[in-house]
Amino acid sequence: MGGGKVDPRDQAVIAGELGRMPQDLTGVAVRCPHGYPAVTETAPVLAEGAPNPTLLYLTCPALATMISRVEAAGGVRSLRSACREDEELRQALEEIRQAYQERRAALFREGGSASARDPRLGAGIGGPESPESASCLHAYGAALLAVMFGWFAPARAESVQTAKDAWERLLPPLDAAWCTDRRCAKWDTAERRAAIDVGTISVRLLVADLVDGRPAPVARRVEITRLGEGLEPGGPLLAAARARTADAVARLVTAARDLGATRIFVAGTSASREADDGVDLIGDLGRNHEVEAGVISGDREAELTYAGACLDVPEDPVVLDVGGGSTELITRLEGGRTWSVSLPLGASRATEQWIKNDPPTAEELDQVALEAGRALAKTRGRFCAAPPVPGAGQRRLVGVAGTVTTLATLAAGLEGYDGQAIHLQTLTLEEVCGLLARLGSITTAERAKLPGVQAERAPVLVAGVAIVMAAMEVLGYQDLTVSERDLLDGLLMQGL
Repeated sequence: MGGGKVDPRDQAVIAGELGRMPQDLTGVAVRCPHGYPAVTETAPVLAEGAPNPTLLYLTCPALATMISRVEAAGGVRSLRSACREDEELRQALEEIRQAYQERRAALFREGGSASARDPRLGAGIGGPESPESASCLHAYGAALLAVMFGWFAPARAESVQTAKDAWERLLPPLDAAWCTDRRCAKWDTAERRAAIDVGTISVRLLVADLVDGRPAPVARRVEITRLGEGLEPGGPLLAAARARTADAVARLVTAARDLGATRIFVAGTSASREADDGVDLIGDLGRNHEVEAGVISGDREAELTYAGACLDVPEDPVVLDVGGGSTELITRLEGGRTWSVSLPLGASRATEQWIKNDPPTAEELDQVALEAGRALAKTRGRFCAAPPVPGAGQRRLVGVAGTVTTLATLAAGLEGYDGQAIHLQTLTLEEVCGLLARLGSITTAERAKLPGVQAERAPVLVAGVAIVMAAMEVLGYQDLTVSERDLLDGLLMQGL
């Protein structure tokens, strides 16, 4: 029941326990009697640079439910009161807090995060600096368990017994708290797959477990390679763009296998379809890495994108996918068949055609919006907000892919990209127009410094936003729902 490395199976179980993917795990501090993670440890500074004051998380559903009941009955107040009245208990918890802080400090040093912003190394268990000001009984329960099972220890030799005594004072007996039905076993049997989208701007990876046919994400990664740089339809890919993309795919396939993926799909999309050597590139990637690979048609891409984007949206929406070389609009017809239109208009292509200055001139931005509006106007009958069906209500517009998720990150004021935070967030047309004005008024270098904006995406971001704005205006949508689920989720479920 001691700690251990966070392997792919552990991550799948932890994701099931929490109902979300864990981030920046550094270890499993405690396992339950059935061998599943019960307490996890998280880095003091998250990958995007934000400080994380909570070192230990209680993930065991049975223990979490039990402690929630105690909290609801005034458990935090009882903890504070006990610390004020019992000096021995207060001292014991104070020593555990000090050991907790030392463990965080050691992880901070090991991570080489000396340049990160305030790591909050002075934060106590769950945040507050002392037991008398405790705010979360779950955090204290996790810390006590970590000491009891040897993940870290205060200086005193009797620290384990001290932690047990504190648990008995504050919480119900531990032996009776563990579940008896091995309920976490259901998350230990998933098939782990990976999907890689080789797009015009980026190469994206999703590793996920298929749970009841739905992808439960384990990891998402993206690398900007600009495969479509300088591409003319029917012409060859630039040698440098091919090399950048091949290198990125190699790294992402390795990452997927390291995470335990047993089946990996690599799909080439717009740029691979248009280039005369795109099929060769994707075929070589498949053979070199022994994965399932192919260039998918526009119709198949639309079908898979729609399947992924609609996983968490109850009704049948219109899906907007602004890519690098093209923009897709997708909806579902009666009978379940998808209907899509692919416009030869994307963030990279529009930038290369109409934006020559940095920052772009007002005339250049107007030209992108004008050309996008002309192309989109031809699709209004099928994809407008008010569908051509008598009595039907207003439809929802769902946006996917990098331009939309970057917009959502900026609109939410996040310190960095957080897929869970932006998933199903709503962007208004007013917000999109405001962000276009803001992004269009600064240089590429300045855009690249904004939180959540990848440096390699910064040169084409403004054109992508102009296309999103034009789609909302022309089709009559005042709101857009952001979805992190997209083509990759569809690929994981259905394959190529």
